Amino acid sequence: MSKNLSLPSPTIWVRQENSLVDSSYHLTVSEMRLIWHLISLIKPNDEDFCEYEFTASELGQMMGDESLTYAEAEAITLRLWRREIHFQRDNWKSSYRWVIRAKRNPDSGLIRIALDPELKPLLLNLKAWTQAKLEQLCSLSSNYAVRIYLWASKVRNQTQREWTVTIEELKAQLKIPAEEYDRFSNFNAWVLRKPIAEVNEKTDLKLNYQVLRRGRSPYAVRFTVVEGAQSSTGTGELIQAEITKRIKRKSRESNRKKSIQLLLPEPNEISEEVRAANLAQLKQVKHKISGQKLCAK
Repeated sequence: MSKNLSLPSPTIWVRQENSLVDSSYHLTVSEMRLIWHLISLIKPNDEDFCEYEFTASELGQMMGDESLTYAEAEAITLRLWRREIHFQRDNWKSSYRWVIRAKRNPDSGLIRIALDPELKPLLLNLKAWTQAKLEQLCSLSSNYAVRIYLWASKVRNQTQREWTVTIEELKAQLKIPAEEYDRFSNFNAWVLRKPIAEVNEKTDLKLNYQVLRRGRSPYAVRFTVVEGAQSSTGTGELIQAEITKRIKRKSRESNRKKSIQLLLPEPNEISEEVRAANLAQLKQVKHKISGQKLCAK
């Protein structure tokens, strides 16, 4: 079945299983935006993928480039068709393609694309998932920033809103060749600092990171979500017990404040006590300075 790839509302969510979020792949920003638009059109009760149809003009709107030509749209589609994705699920290491077929019709200017059916367990009938706003994903201009934002979206509802990954694992997830960024200063600048600054500027999450070292050698990175509203529709593993615990904690804090208020004296009583204490302190200071002895009256 073919479906038109109409442009969705900015409030549409891109939902995917957690193992897909943590998978290893490399996509350009244009390819990512196309994939996120495709995934955003999957409905929660869908049992199968559709074949999506769009024009170069529609794809250009997704890319933020309304001057996109048919030839350029065709090139983006073909590149995506060649892209691989590698992930581990249920103790199996799997390698698939994002797209199983890409059809082009130069006469009509239409392009049809279909996701690989092997990705169904990662995109349909999800039980443990992560989702992020399509608008937020498409606002980012760096593929590294997109991946970091997705990882942050995965932990945003957890009690410990942080995650640690070795530099070797991080390079593998981002498909960075071993010889690239061989100097950590370059890796830090282009893979960590600049993308995180973009996430902090353009999205609803704020992050910081810490480079972990053995001696002087960096070996891992700890990311922390420091700001950003939690979303009940963000991560599918949000535990009801945690919500209950927070409510109880707030209730205890409220009762404690009420008890303190009951124990506090009236403002006039406080001011008299303070004045008396201050007077005694002034007398002691005067005694120390002048050497005179305080006499009881």
